[in-house]
Amino acid sequence: MKADYYELLGVPKEADADAIKKAFHTAARDVHPDVSDSPDAESRFRELAEAYSVLSKPASRLLYDRFGYRGRGNTGFQEALWDARQRAPRGESIHLGLDLRYFEAGEGASRMVTYQAARMCVACGGRGMTGKPDPDCPACGGMGRRSHVSDLGTARFLRVEPCPTCGGEVCPECGGTGREFAERRLRIRVPAGIEDGAQLRVSGEGDVGERGGAPGDLLLDVAVQPEPRDPRLVRYLAFVLFVSAVALLVAYALVH
Repeated sequence: MKADYYELLGVPKEADADAIKKAFHTAARDVHPDVSDSPDAESRFRELAEAYSVLSKPASRLLYDRFGYRGRGNTGFQEALWDARQRAPRGESIHLGLDLRYFEAGEGASRMVTYQAARMCVACGGRGMTGKPDPDCPACGGMGRRSHVSDLGTARFLRVEPCPTCGGEVCPECGGTGREFAERRLRIRVPAGIEDGAQLRVSGEGDVGERGGAPGDLLLDVAVQPEPRDPRLVRYLAFVLFVSAVALLVAYALVH
């Protein structure tokens, strides 16, 4: 049977966060593989780390108290813990301008647009890490990586590093973000009667989110060219072009 997490840390079920943290550091200091010569030091340290990883977070601790230990056979706890994890951030939406002639806006049109968008990294499959992580690793939650956000003035920097417990390496192609940028071609259908200044939204065709996040949208800002005010000018220009074409044909026939 899997040992109870509270018993592993030597704390009662009503212990607060500070007591759990103190108990973990006290116990881990004695069984750390770099300190202890015991042959089972590494496995005992992993159990302590797993217990602390669950009990130190309010959401996972609540699920543990309800469903029991985080064993492979306990699907209720595993599924509940997975649903409680923070979802990966959604990708950014991409804005593009779309110029239409007045008759295209009135009758509808089909346009091919080309733009740069982030897609899932092919090298790592969107995980941001190479190799296979341990799905039961308490340090990274089975992701194989750990992320740190640093604040520098008004800027924030994301640093991704391999999990120190289950190993793995940051993907050299995407730098741990799980995505890469590539050219995308997409055919857009413009509905009839669209007006100048309108915006077309194509769901799911923006940048894919980091580390498996849902993609953003493609937003097309429509600009409709105005219809010529005097239709007689259009007919006059068409007549001039027609006469010019006929003159060129006649000149070509006379020369040859």
